[in-house]
Amino acid sequence: MRKTETEFLKEFEELLREEIKEACCRVERAIAYSVLTPGKRFRPLLIWSICNDLDVPVELVWHPALAVELFHTASLIHDDLPQIDDSPLRRGKPSCHVVFGNDTAILAGDGLMLKAFCVLSDSPAEPRKKEMLFQYFSRSTYQVLVGEALDVEYTGASPDLGEVLRMYAKKTGALFSFCFASGPILAGKFDLAERFSKLGEALGIWFQVQDDIKDACGDESKLGKPVGRDVALGKPTVVKILGLEQSKIFADKLLRSIMRQLGKLRLNNVRKLLEDLAKR
Repeated sequence: MRKTETEFLKEFEELLREEIKEACCRVERAIAYSVLTPGKRFRPLLIWSICNDLDVPVELVWHPALAVELFHTASLIHDDLPQIDDSPLRRGKPSCHVVFGNDTAILAGDGLMLKAFCVLSDSPAEPRKKEMLFQYFSRSTYQVLVGEALDVEYTGASPDLGEVLRMYAKKTGALFSFCFASGPILAGKFDLAERFSKLGEALGIWFQVQDDIKDACGDESKLGKPVGRDVALGKPTVVKILGLEQSKIFADKLLRSIMRQLGKLRLNNVRKLLEDLAKR
């Protein structure tokens, strides 16, 4: 019998706590503080939904789901640092560097990135599937770094819309790309991995545009992080280039396109997950 979303999340949180249950130093306490702060866990849910649609056994889902959440949390720790986004809040709590200091936060982010690969290496998937998971995860995580680097490079500059979207495809789209590719890889449908990967990248662009919109007009108490930071820091965003209303139109068109493709691929659980997300 398949797990419900609530059951999946409950077990996922238990496994997450198990992975970081021992904290023998300040860096590991910083890691635990960041990872165990409640979040949406959207990326693990995305992997779970895609794997459900492709009839992948849940025991193969846990390791990529944990790995992607660990790496995502690492990227948030680094993103919040004063040298990048200088954000004092994350998930409704003081950011890692505010509590533990910049030096420890940098090491905690580095450690979580390495931990993500350790967790993925324990996957019980058969050799070819495991090899492909590593290929896509390695590629995606490096692209996150390139996307962050472009974000820093473009801050205070005037990149065009195409450049900003390419940055989004790397910074945010890369991990979504891995999430989508995980499904066909674990289902043994290797020929679909790249097609799914591209769809995940498109979803990441939509997700980032939505984040821009929320930063421009969202509620800090609901988002769990400061709003208005993009303008204050001179960040390159779609909202800055297109304006708020045109950005909403752009995001709506992109989401409709993604939903059509999900329908063609019969990814009904993923469609429902995105429909719920879009309502928030």
